Amino acid sequence: MYGLGKIFRHEMLKIAKEKTLLFGFLVLPVITLFLTVGMTMLTPMDQEEAEEYRMYFHGISIESYNIGTMEDKEIWIVPVAEDPQVFMKSDDFHHYDVMVDFSDIRDVKIYYYESNSVSCYLKMSAESFVRKTYEELYKGMNRNVAFREVFVEDIKKEDDSNRMIAMLLPYMLVLPLTANIANLAGDTVAGDKARGTFYQVMLSPIPPLSLIMAKILSVSVISIVSSAIYIGMDVAGSRICKAVGVRDAFGFADVSITVPQLLLILLYAVLLCYLFSNIGVLISLFCKDTSQAQTAQIPMTLLCTIASIMSMFRFGISPASHYMIPVYNICLIFQDLLNSRAKMSNMLLVAVSLLIPAVLVLLATLLSYKSERVRT
Repeated sequence: MYGLGKIFRHEMLKIAKEKTLLFGFLVLPVITLFLTVGMTMLTPMDQEEAEEYRMYFHGISIESYNIGTMEDKEIWIVPVAEDPQVFMKSDDFHHYDVMVDFSDIRDVKIYYYESNSVSCYLKMSAESFVRKTYEELYKGMNRNVAFREVFVEDIKKEDDSNRMIAMLLPYMLVLPLTANIANLAGDTVAGDKARGTFYQVMLSPIPPLSLIMAKILSVSVISIVSSAIYIGMDVAGSRICKAVGVRDAFGFADVSITVPQLLLILLYAVLLCYLFSNIGVLISLFCKDTSQAQTAQIPMTLLCTIASIMSMFRFGISPASHYMIPVYNICLIFQDLLNSRAKMSNMLLVAVSLLIPAVLVLLATLLSYKSERVRT
């Protein structure tokens, strides 16, 4: 497209000259980072309380009974019929507890929290129980029997960290992303009108599509970079909290995320950014100055805020119809990707719900570009 690169560079330079950019994108995140970490250091580490300690057993016939006490609290063996992976994500499974999966006698698994001293102690007791069980199974045999290897796994990364970040990511990514777009897009066309340069651009030989696309892309790029800086600062904050031994106020310390998950999250963030950049430029097209354009985009920011907050209180798996709700559906897909439960049908539905409206808004912007109302 003729003139796209030239207009894009012009828009990027125009945004970079704004004094609020350095403060909003660089200085403010750093200040927020150190304030949050500083306040966290004054807060003692959370100490989880439990009325009793439990060793859960799945896949073996066993009765519930008390096997002793520890720190004045009873230790109970409890049978579980529910799938271990599901049960460990429920509120019944405490961070002091241990899960022993006997569903495959040749590959017994013990799940526990390595960072918890009580859980480590119960894990050793569970290993002893497993070995005694093997002795009973092979008792009376006339040959030496080598014990099967017991698979022991620390479930802290799987359960504790990803659950928190899955809840917080929509708020931490969607809200800043759309707020930045609302702030920057307001100056794309309305700012040109206020500075008196809009009409010169309209008379230039640059096609309207190149002009509009350059403005949309500049807003999208700056907004993605800004959100990446904020999340990067949060990751750094988690590392600092972990290094100094205080409660992680950011939730990124031990996040377990694969490269495909990261790329998919980035893809949906780009699609979301592209959609709202289109909307922001369209709104700016009908406003007389930047202030009016930013005010007109407040409802969009409020919508994203409400959707982000609603997704934070989501429980269980949402029905397919929820993935058709604008903004809220992108929050759901972010959570599903981090929890490794995203369905291909829902992922395609959300992608289409972002891309098609973006194209329609772009067409509406192009059709409105040379209208009499826009000029005035």
